[in-house]
Amino acid sequence: MSFYVRNLSKIFNDQVVVNDVSFELEHGRCVALIGPNGAGKTTLLKMLTGLIAYKQGEISFQKAKEWKQDIGFLPQVPFFYEWMTPGEFLTFVGRLSKMDEDLLSRKIEEVLTATGLSEVRNKKIQGFSGGMKQRLGLAQAILHEPALLFLDEPVSALDPVGRREVMTILSNLKTKTTILYSTHVLHDAEEISDDILLMKNGEIISQGTLEQLLSQASDVFEVESASSLPEMNNFTINLIRPNKAEVSFKSIEEKKQFLQWCVDQDINLVSFQERKQTLETLFMEAVKP
Repeated sequence: MSFYVRNLSKIFNDQVVVNDVSFELEHGRCVALIGPNGAGKTTLLKMLTGLIAYKQGEISFQKAKEWKQDIGFLPQVPFFYEWMTPGEFLTFVGRLSKMDEDLLSRKIEEVLTATGLSEVRNKKIQGFSGGMKQRLGLAQAILHEPALLFLDEPVSALDPVGRREVMTILSNLKTKTTILYSTHVLHDAEEISDDILLMKNGEIISQGTLEQLLSQASDVFEVESASSLPEMNNFTINLIRPNKAEVSFKSIEEKKQFLQWCVDQDINLVSFQERKQTLETLFMEAVKP
């Protein structure tokens, strides 16, 4: 299975919201789409699902012309007919998808159990909390066993327990479907994602496996001296305290130059310790002005 996006662009009111985006999703991979607010993540997901048109580019799934039935989608704010119950709502969307009635009945039970909603299947959606509605939205997205699952901020309305439950569901789904989801919870993305798409100002500025991205990042060391540090204009630093700073190195040679500079400046180093790179530190470095 292959899902390709090539040179996708979208303009709203003369403003480029998505600019020449290209990537590929591989079967059975869970891909996190991360980026600051306004990066274009929601617009991109809506173009992939066909909810809004794109100005230029190409989207292809196994070179098929009709593949929208293979998509499951959870919007950031899912909509429901609140006078329905979860069972009624899932029956409604299943019939819209033209699912076989016997299969639909079995799948409703499966997804209600998977999302922890079995006990409230006959209660009105109107009384549901935001987290319960989010889980019901996920239930409808996976009801028809889609080959592609697109999720826009699937854990944004959940407490830590609900977020953990959804992350477990997504982790289990990876064996059956390909997942692309946007998120601001970088810890979760780091835990379950196979690949990362980092978006800024409508463009994909970095993509690859988490391991690849972290290995490409600059080494960052925490430097602490016995007295105040002098100006270090020749190096990339983030001053934490007068005597403590984070210094980024792009090569071993640059690190050696810094240590030699400390010797030349007679700086009494108390510690020189490598900081572990995480998705959060990578994200902050990538999106800073």
